[in-house]
Amino acid sequence: MDGKNIGYYQDPKNGENIIRSRTTEQIRSWDFPRSIKALEKFNAELGKIDYPGIYILIETRLNKAYIGEAMSLYIRLKTHSNTPDDKIKNWDRVVIINDGRPANQSDFNDNVVRLELEHYLISLFKANKYKVVSQGSKQTLNALQKVIVTKLIEELNFFLVKNGLMQQLIDAPGQEQVMLDDLKRILERHKYRITEFNSYEATINGTKVFIRQGSKKAKGWQITFRDVFKKNLMEENGSLLMPRDGILLIPFSEIKNAINDPKAFDRNTIDVFISFEGESIKLRYKNNEIEVAEFRIVK
Repeated sequence: MDGKNIGYYQDPKNGENIIRSRTTEQIRSWDFPRSIKALEKFNAELGKIDYPGIYILIETRLNKAYIGEAMSLYIRLKTHSNTPDDKIKNWDRVVIINDGRPANQSDFNDNVVRLELEHYLISLFKANKYKVVSQGSKQTLNALQKVIVTKLIEELNFFLVKNGLMQQLIDAPGQEQVMLDDLKRILERHKYRITEFNSYEATINGTKVFIRQGSKKAKGWQITFRDVFKKNLMEENGSLLMPRDGILLIPFSEIKNAINDPKAFDRNTIDVFISFEGESIKLRYKNNEIEVAEFRIVK
């Protein structure tokens, strides 16, 4: 699905401050402040019958979000209004997403589809710097579920950018950025000993590690070495930790082997590119390349 071919419509707020929006494909949404009157108005519009879908509770002041799924959106949201979860008890806004069809007709009727979309949206909101306080899990999909989820995710991406909830989308499957809190947990689960850890540097198994997510370019993910980062590369002192595609931990000695220009370190910066090509992962410097898939931590 090409986002250029999807239309987006948004109605003005009504008397209960409900904003209705929709695409010309499947997505239908209601966005309103925490209010029993607004919730009852939403239920009345649904004809007081079960509609399955996804909901996003937002605590605006803290940029906090809770993403959930439900077979009956109204019943679940009434619970969140009356007895809110402690993790999001001060939520003040809800965004509801479904396809405008009751349970017996809706693609959201499939519990596995809803859970997979929930899992995706949790990752997406984290990538957009929300503090997400809900947890999801990756689902095993059959062929039909894969088709439904793929189509809905493409449309959700378009919709969420259009209504201003998202600024950046998750990268292609296998190339998504692993968020910092998840990154540390994964490393620890794989028995790496971490003594220092922050956004850009860490000490892992006693070795200095530089954390860089890379910038997407036509040649691949660009990693730029400059200043102390370049000096450590020149001295082969440390490793590059790239939190993508199962997480790459590449020793500087390997990266330096790819830099076949004797004058490279005389320049202010050195750019290398990492390209994910199925099972192969290439690190390129100008016309030279090396295979670095062996340095993937998680396959």
